[in-house]
Amino acid sequence: MNQSFKQLVKYGLVGVAGLVVDFLFFIIFRDVVGLPYWVAQPIGAAFGILNNFILNSYFTFKTTDNMAKRGISFFAIGGIGLVASSLLLPWCVTMYNTYGQGIFEIQNQKTLESIMKIGVTLFVAFVQFFANKYITFRQKNEMKNSNS
Repeated sequence: MNQSFKQLVKYGLVGVAGLVVDFLFFIIFRDVVGLPYWVAQPIGAAFGILNNFILNSYFTFKTTDNMAKRGISFFAIGGIGLVASSLLLPWCVTMYNTYGQGIFEIQNQKTLESIMKIGVTLFVAFVQFFANKYITFRQKNEMKNSNS
């Protein structure tokens, strides 16, 4: 099996774990603490990013050298993804409420927010895989080959 495909599968597994962590904290801060969904979104995402950095370092890419530098890169990419998802989530909720209700009915606003959060998170995670593979977790031999 192609190395990139294996990494994508592992990244996906880590992503599922991160999604669970992200979603769990999203639900806690939205439903237990009582914060609005658009405030709970970045809090949950931050916990998911931390989870994913640790698991991707050791499990997916097996690159634990230069952890501070890789951490800065991962959190920068994660931060961009967090901003993107924090902007996309309310936009998707608004678009559904404005235009999508004839397509399929979602009566409960929290259910709509949760469905949109999952979709937005999956989209952002897919884009982040490539950014992290080629920037954050690029190995030394890949750096030398790209400079040749």
